Amino acid sequence: MTTLDGKVALITGGTGGIGLGVARRLAAAGATVVLNGRDERKAEAVLAELDGKGHFAAGDVRSVKDMAAVAAETAERFGGIDIVVPSAGGNDDEARTTAVRGSFADIDLERVTAFIGSAVAAKLNVVQAALPYLRARGGGSVVFVTSEGGRVPTPGQTAIATFSGGLIMASKVLSKELARDRIRVNCVCVTVVRDSPSWTAAFESEDAVSDRHRRQYEKIIERSPLGVAAPEDIGDVVAFLASGESRYLTGLVASPTGGLTVH
Repeated sequence: MTTLDGKVALITGGTGGIGLGVARRLAAAGATVVLNGRDERKAEAVLAELDGKGHFAAGDVRSVKDMAAVAAETAERFGGIDIVVPSAGGNDDEARTTAVRGSFADIDLERVTAFIGSAVAAKLNVVQAALPYLRARGGGSVVFVTSEGGRVPTPGQTAIATFSGGLIMASKVLSKELARDRIRVNCVCVTVVRDSPSWTAAFESEDAVSDRHRRQYEKIIERSPLGVAAPEDIGDVVAFLASGESRYLTGLVASPTGGLTVH
């Protein structure tokens, strides 16, 4: 059984979607979880559910200053940081617009490149901010959550492929750099996940995504032999990678896609 007793985990985007699934699984394994987000009201129900194992720290993942404050607050309140899970996307609504997600000939490259920079910052800022506290603990685990679009080329996903593919390689660089500090860095790449903002946008809203975007999601659901994951299913993978049971794994890229993709 995965155990995270006594560990402190900082999770961005932890108040909903995949981040919430991760928070539930880490808390169930014994970790104290600090949920980062921008809306404290959204966090209230989650904190009640976690029954004293959770804390909310407000901040924008795209802001270096905010992430430094969140990491410092986490370490001061709970004595340190052992696990960092950058799950928040930073600007998911922009990623779904036809100006950013669509045929390369038609996308707005100015908006695409701005999105890519913002999305990368949303993943890396929190890790750099937490690094001194991970080192002070004598090691730790970073588990990035990003898109399978960084591993599998998908038409219409120039922005996601560039951002996520770059993040995957960055995670490998960090795994090399930080191994001397006994800080492991791994990456979890997801496709369609139930009960997530992307799922809501595609299937519970009329005009949040293009028809082409929705059809792609429908094909993914049809072609996934093991079915579509829920946030807690992704949380199980993250919990394993955050635990001592995976102590010899670093630089790994895992794709829990239900058999849709095989690497």
